[in-house]
Amino acid sequence: MTNDRLGSASTAALRQYLRAAQDYGIEAEEALIHNQLPLGILDNSISRVTGIQFQQLIRWLVDACNDPLFGLKSGAYVQPGSYSIFGYMVMNCRSAREALEMTPMYEPLVGDMGVTHLETVDNRLAVHWTCQYDEPTIIPHMIDNVLYSWTQFARYLADLPEGKPYCVQLEKQQPDNETLKTYQELFGCDIEFNATRNALIVDEEVLDIPLRQPDPALLQSLTQQAEAMMNELKQQQTITLQVRTVLKRLMENEIPRREKVAEALDINERTLQRRLQEAGTGYQQVLDNIRRDTAISWLTTTQIGINDIADRLGFSEVRSFQRRFKEWTGFSPVKYRTMHSKI
Repeated sequence: MTNDRLGSASTAALRQYLRAAQDYGIEAEEALIHNQLPLGILDNSISRVTGIQFQQLIRWLVDACNDPLFGLKSGAYVQPGSYSIFGYMVMNCRSAREALEMTPMYEPLVGDMGVTHLETVDNRLAVHWTCQYDEPTIIPHMIDNVLYSWTQFARYLADLPEGKPYCVQLEKQQPDNETLKTYQELFGCDIEFNATRNALIVDEEVLDIPLRQPDPALLQSLTQQAEAMMNELKQQQTITLQVRTVLKRLMENEIPRREKVAEALDINERTLQRRLQEAGTGYQQVLDNIRRDTAISWLTTTQIGINDIADRLGFSEVRSFQRRFKEWTGFSPVKYRTMHSKI
């Protein structure tokens, strides 16, 4: 994998974690110096860092705080600015529905940390988030952070301090009773562990509650600025990262064919193949890297069964997955889980 495999991230998102770490006695300057990151991150004179730098700092904070709920608790520190310009766009929406529908399009402004997918089922909206980072230790923390940050920000926007999702779904294994109680108290709803996705499930009627300060004119102006920023980010992104992002989004339902990825990028298959070759890779290699990273994450941070992992990653039979995984890591899936499980 190349050094740009994780894309970039807004330093505004990074500062949310740094604020949370202060409760553990860790000063922001200390954390940045330890990780050889510029202090300009604190005053936003540096607006973005690489995804690798972001992941490295979160890993350091998780280790330094030594709290399995660090990611969850850091969600309480969300501010409109935590989401860069997109946070201010959301503040000026008429409803949560309007804000959520914009999220998959504009979340790269916050960073390439993950991909949001919306799905309506039985009069409820599932808002699920797939982490794009590849460090198993921090992935559960980032998932907790994102889902709880969304919950807290929605409570603020709708002026509903006690507002809550219908339920929260998490792929991770159910924790001990004390930890479970913390999840339930913070989210204010049932938590479904060992789920097939990481998601907030929201009742449809909640989505249309008016937000506290909609301003359509300001939203239009902010959206124009966001479009310009998105275009600039796209020009900076390599074709490899663009393909990874599209694959992560499309893989929610099935392993996509190459023509679907090309269509999503608004280019033809031949151009896609040529540009990937020029980048020193190919479609199958990018797809296999994602399948490997996803398999490692599920094996080390969840209790999803081997058969289910093979099926969800698009392998026709579990033996094919086991063979491929051993090629990737040198170990069988069962052996790898035994050696590296974080739960």
